[in-house]
Amino acid sequence: MTADLIRSLALSLSLTLVIELGAAFLLGVRAKKDFLLLVLVNVMTNPPLVLLLDLWYLSRGMPPWYLIGALEATVTAAEWLLIRRRLVYRRIAPLLLAILLNTISFLGGLLL
Repeated sequence: MTADLIRSLALSLSLTLVIELGAAFLLGVRAKKDFLLLVLVNVMTNPPLVLLLDLWYLSRGMPPWYLIGALEATVTAAEWLLIRRRLVYRRIAPLLLAILLNTISFLGGLLL
């Protein structure tokens, strides 16, 4: 079970990084410092989110949509708070960028 959780965390973080960094690039993010910031922010926020959802799934079955939505909104807000002052990229406001990247990542995860 522990190995399955670790695999799930690693896979989710890897996919999230590929999707979000790719989306950020397509949205015009180019500074290496910004990509590093986005990586660090996702390393901080993605594993706790996935762990909570995995533990819920293992103990109770599929998490309800409102729990997933509340957790995703919390992660988006946390990521915005972490990037809002350090992000060099300003074509899109940091809050909108956090919403866009997390929405794209979430939808990409659903498709996979």
